Amino acid sequence: MTEKAPCGACDACEHCPFPDCTWDGVTRAEWDAAKAEDASARHFGESKLAAQQRAYREANREKVAAQQRAYYEANREKVAAQQRAYREANREKLAAQQRAYREANREKVAAQQRAYYEANREKLAAQQRAYYEANREKLAAQKRAYREANREKVAAQQRAYYEKHKEQIMEAQRQRRARRRAELACEH
Repeated sequence: MTEKAPCGACDACEHCPFPDCTWDGVTRAEWDAAKAEDASARHFGESKLAAQQRAYREANREKVAAQQRAYYEANREKVAAQQRAYREANREKLAAQQRAYREANREKVAAQQRAYYEANREKLAAQQRAYYEANREKLAAQKRAYREANREKVAAQQRAYYEKHKEQIMEAQRQRRARRRAELACEH
């Protein structure tokens, strides 16, 4: 099998239909290597430009931040719409990135969550209470449905809990009985 001409117009450059073909005897491998070298040279120029831009941003941090804030304030709805559209278009990609980050930084994420919970304990408890009050019937229905669908599992969990905490349960029952007896004795 003969090697195709580098320009891709024909099987061999000797049979090229274009009179202005400038093939100079370069093989396909040499052609591909030259293209790759040109691409890396372009990327080198891009990284030099990126380095210049980074240096400018670092030298003018406050000015750049002020410009970004001003643009955001002037175009808040536009920016929000663009971000929303991007999130919707790349939902799976973003979810995969978040999963990968959480896996790679499990301890860091857990520490941040603990710190947030400690700093906002009352606020979170109030939110949970408000949600429960607003959705009490819905949550009770979900709980009933789960218990009905998983009777054996729920019964096994209850038995395991009882076996593990048997002494505390019995002590609580004794205390309740003693209180009840004392209340009945006071009434008579």
